[in-house]
Amino acid sequence: MRRRRLLQVGIAAGAMGLVGGLWAAQPRSALWPAVGRGKRTAVARSVHVVIVGGGLAGMSAAATLAARGVRVTLCERADAVGGKLAGWPIQVDGAEVPMEHGFHGFFRQYYTLLDLLGRAGADRDMVPQSRYPVLTRTRPLEGFRATRLPFPVNLLDVLARSPTLGLADVAGERPGMEALLSYDPARTFAKLDGLDMESWIREGALEGAFADVVLRPFGQASLNALSKFSAAEAIRFFHFYMLGNPEGLGFSALGRGPHVSVLAPLRAYLEGLGVTVRTATPVRRVRFEGGRAVGVELGAVAFDDRVSVLAAQVPATGWLDVGGAFVRRTATGFEARDARCTHMGCPVGLVADGFLCPCHAGRYDVNAAPVAGPPPRALAALDVQVDGDQLRIGAAPPPGEVLAADAVILATEIGALHKLARASDLAAHAPALASAVAAGGEADPYAVVRYWFDRPVNPDRAAFYTVSEYKWTDSIAVYSAFQEPYTRGPVAVIESHAYAIAPEDVADAARYAEALLAELREIFPELRDAKVTHQEAMTQSNFTRFAPNDFARRPEVATEIPNLFLAGDHVKLPFPAFLMEAAAASGRIAANHILAGEDVVEDPVRTVALRGQLADVFG
Repeated sequence: MRRRRLLQVGIAAGAMGLVGGLWAAQPRSALWPAVGRGKRTAVARSVHVVIVGGGLAGMSAAATLAARGVRVTLCERADAVGGKLAGWPIQVDGAEVPMEHGFHGFFRQYYTLLDLLGRAGADRDMVPQSRYPVLTRTRPLEGFRATRLPFPVNLLDVLARSPTLGLADVAGERPGMEALLSYDPARTFAKLDGLDMESWIREGALEGAFADVVLRPFGQASLNALSKFSAAEAIRFFHFYMLGNPEGLGFSALGRGPHVSVLAPLRAYLEGLGVTVRTATPVRRVRFEGGRAVGVELGAVAFDDRVSVLAAQVPATGWLDVGGAFVRRTATGFEARDARCTHMGCPVGLVADGFLCPCHAGRYDVNAAPVAGPPPRALAALDVQVDGDQLRIGAAPPPGEVLAADAVILATEIGALHKLARASDLAAHAPALASAVAAGGEADPYAVVRYWFDRPVNPDRAAFYTVSEYKWTDSIAVYSAFQEPYTRGPVAVIESHAYAIAPEDVADAARYAEALLAELREIFPELRDAKVTHQEAMTQSNFTRFAPNDFARRPEVATEIPNLFLAGDHVKLPFPAFLMEAAAASGRIAANHILAGEDVVEDPVRTVALRGQLADVFG
């Protein structure tokens, strides 16, 4: 009897140890430590912060600061807030329908972003998705579920449900698998940041089904070419989205256009807090005095360098593209127009009937007036001076309005930050920051094409697919499955994305639309004979590059200027986060730095697990 009792106790202890071990290995969210130990609930003095950039990073910072009594001016060069999340109405067959930069998934571990949207009442149109399908050319469809099963049961569940994957695809001597499960910020980047993802897959013995249906399809969602994507960043990416968060792959889509469902209530929330939101307000430069940022000067810079052209080169009729500007003859001399779209500053090109913005399908007539798409105004007129046989275009703009500030947050995309750094002579005031900003870059361009067909797709189609093994298509969003008013129509509205387009494949939007349509007809056979009744094609280059060896040089939120801060998805964070969540979290952290300096309670920042479940095992 005593022996049996001892055996029972031993079994119970072993089971408890197993349960305890599993409990300890579960990924958990946590609060990132506050910058300071503020005690006040609001600032005790008048503090004015200027935020440059009205995307998610800038709006996140503005909300945190304004809620603590800080006076905030948010400057956005576009006519609307939102950045890469911005949307706008378009006309299709006489009806107004929503358009946007491209499909966005709102994942459950976007803690900061979802908290911000919840506060603003901007999360009411979220449509939860129960699966994350991966569609490849040579393998069966993978329907990954939005599961919250505990580790490692969640991984075993994936293998059990997969028509392709098995234990043999992940077991054995696979250094790459060990690296995935043992993510550690310092160790992972020290060891693997110099390697690209494709080389890591090969050297980590991960080639095969696991690479084909998990690593490559999900990795390309970073919008970086896998041959240019740091292996360490890729592991951090998988840790954030799959292995290191307790939320699984659950995400939501927007049931209405982002400008209606998210950005309008978010802007109203900011303005209700007292934020001054100034759209159509570009910032020319940051002003410095005594080692501090003292404000910003408003106004667009016509050119980085003045443009000169021989007058004889300008044709008798039509416009001449002189690089950054267009010039033509008039009855009294010459006129010039800025080659940047008045919507969001994208480069505009000449077409037969005027000008085309490839980013968002904006069109201008031959006189540079907007006629279609989101551009709100005509292309900006530029000064033209005749100097003998030379035309000098784009004289230095007059001084603009100056906004004095106690602190400045630069919450722009990396490309805009480059221009602002040069215009502000950042190298003279903050050389380390200037060097870090210059080292950052954009990923290869991407294309977004939305098609309207004359018939529906199969009713069992998911709302969103990650796609792999095709030359062009990287994802597909079936808008008629989740977003109004498309859900009310009898036809299919589908968006195809091509990410990280290789330099040798760069073309115009029409070429991408043709190539993506051909693959879409193959992927969705029910559309092979369908007629495209309308399409919107865009090409852009504004996502952050995460190349090998970029991480060490990436700028952080706090800078060597004590009252100048950065925010955006390109900024190095002390915890794993990507894309929209990285933008929102960086904005909140920038605001928290300012609040800490005023002895004010900061906004909490929630993160996924900081390290992989097996970091100590393989460390």
